[in-house]
Amino acid sequence: MESLRMVRRFLLVAFLIVFTFSFAAVQYKDGKVVFTFKAQAQVVYLAGSFNNWSPTTWPMKLVDGVWVYEVELKPGTYQYKYVIDSKIWKEDPEAPAYTDDGFGGKNGMFTLTPDGKILGQAESTQAQPTGKKYVLNEKRENTIFVDVDGYVIIRYYNKDAKQPYIAGSFNNWKADDTPLYFIEDGWWEAVLELKPGVYEYKFVVDGNWIPDPNAFAYTDDGFGGLNSVLEVAMESGKLVVRAPAGAVKEGKQVVKAEEKPAVVTTVKVTPGLSIVDGKVVFAVKKENAQEAYLAGTFNGWNPRAQKMQLVDGYWVTSLALQPGVHKYKYVFVIGGNDVWEEDPHAPGYEPDGFGGKNGVFNLVQKDGLLKIEGVEAQSGGLPVKGKYEFTYTLQTNATNYLVFSGATSKLTLTFTPNPDLSLSLTYGGAAISNALLRMKNDGLLVGFHYKKPWTLPVEGKDTGIVFSYEIAKDTSIVFGLGYESNKLPLIAGIEFGGIRLFGAKDYYTNNYSVVGEYSLQGAINVSLVGLYSLDNSYYFALGFDTELFGLSVDFDGSIIGMSGNVVLGKEKLAFSGSFDISSADLSGNVTYIADGYKVGLGYTYPTKVYLLFGLFDKEKGLNIKIENPDITDIMTNTIMISGYVNF
Repeated sequence: MESLRMVRRFLLVAFLIVFTFSFAAVQYKDGKVVFTFKAQAQVVYLAGSFNNWSPTTWPMKLVDGVWVYEVELKPGTYQYKYVIDSKIWKEDPEAPAYTDDGFGGKNGMFTLTPDGKILGQAESTQAQPTGKKYVLNEKRENTIFVDVDGYVIIRYYNKDAKQPYIAGSFNNWKADDTPLYFIEDGWWEAVLELKPGVYEYKFVVDGNWIPDPNAFAYTDDGFGGLNSVLEVAMESGKLVVRAPAGAVKEGKQVVKAEEKPAVVTTVKVTPGLSIVDGKVVFAVKKENAQEAYLAGTFNGWNPRAQKMQLVDGYWVTSLALQPGVHKYKYVFVIGGNDVWEEDPHAPGYEPDGFGGKNGVFNLVQKDGLLKIEGVEAQSGGLPVKGKYEFTYTLQTNATNYLVFSGATSKLTLTFTPNPDLSLSLTYGGAAISNALLRMKNDGLLVGFHYKKPWTLPVEGKDTGIVFSYEIAKDTSIVFGLGYESNKLPLIAGIEFGGIRLFGAKDYYTNNYSVVGEYSLQGAINVSLVGLYSLDNSYYFALGFDTELFGLSVDFDGSIIGMSGNVVLGKEKLAFSGSFDISSADLSGNVTYIADGYKVGLGYTYPTKVYLLFGLFDKEKGLNIKIENPDITDIMTNTIMISGYVNF
């Protein structure tokens, strides 16, 4: 009887062992680690520290209702998850052990022993891979450190990168989750919040996975390449970064670093925001600051994420940003203290919630180019901008030295609750003199314009409705209707890249017409516009501009027009003129524009001249124009005093 009970116990234990082995999620069989997972899915992938957490590299096979993957692994400790239908990351409900994944969830974890056993491991903050060989990078430069706020900073040099990312064991090797921030002169910076532990990582540059040339050490990435490695440790109550314990010296330098430029290139600084080489450049003057930083929605308002460089008296930095609305402030270090200030040249502002205001701008892409637009919000919450303009006219002659002859004024209000909706109204006295309503939804743009022409290659009807629909990236079809009492003006065409082509009827002339525009953007911007109508009227314009010079010429069959500008350091010289072939009338003017003021001189053949004096800034401007219709009579003049106020 006793022997029978022993046999039963043996069979029960054997059954439990076989049952457990058969349904274990991670097994070792015939030299391979076998992963099994039950899920209702179209496809399941295995992702983990053994394949750089790639969500699509290792597809599992469906065998008798169970997803299976077999792989040869070296002894060590591994973390893993399953990716369901390429979008849902799911931990293994039957994993041998778990560890924090850093995103509020957990990764499955196990240790493979040299004798082929699968062991669980107690949960830890950062799993320490075992059985891995770390090779020291003996020729590295010191580009990895912990800042004063406890963030791990990893810097990377690549003058040709557009928007690099960093991926590693700290973010499940997600290629587009953690962007690097541009510092200056080809240098980028990653700002990471890491706990003590050993981390592997790579830079992701335009789709290419690149080891850090200045990493503390390297290890095999499992794909014939190398991962960068660093260890974050606590020493004397402070975080430090270093090479991982057990790293050895071996061979020559593993990764060759790009050479840094020996000389910092001097660039022309424009206060405020500008676009240079596809990046947003921030420039501000603060003479008593020892250091300056840029903080905003693009870097989580981190006061040390983006350091600025002092160039020609301005603090300057640049960032590669995605189109959208961005908010920012400058952080100046003055006397050892952080002083947060708004940009005095910001395109727009909004309350910061602390009694001050943030700079705000909308980065948009038009015709394949990035442009900066203002987004304004008043303290009351209404996103309204306004502009008041006025003109007073006076006359002088030999008997009446100064006689008032008239005045005009207009008020323009622009309401922009969001980047996809705007309404602009201009009042001349009590009546609306012109209006513009723009509405955008996905790829559809609808515009209603009243006594204000829509933006087209050539100015057409000033009242009507226009529809524009984006059918592909940088490609839109356009259809518009104009207003006229006895006919229906219309225009239709397509815009793609730098080309705009339209056909119209009664929209530009009282007949059928064709309009085209070609623009090329680069170091030299070139624009070519042409119009031809069946009534034999035509128009032609050619223009080009660079950073220092611009010129445009146009001809409508009767009048030749020309305008241009020359940049002289921080000053600019603008000029324009026209010549009427039929009447031989000739006119021209030139204006000198400096920081805050302008002086102009104009002439119309045969005797009409004028002088212009003006003062202006971002918010307001005042002009005085003295016009003489006959230079033989210097006492008879028209004096026009005009100005504007933005609010």
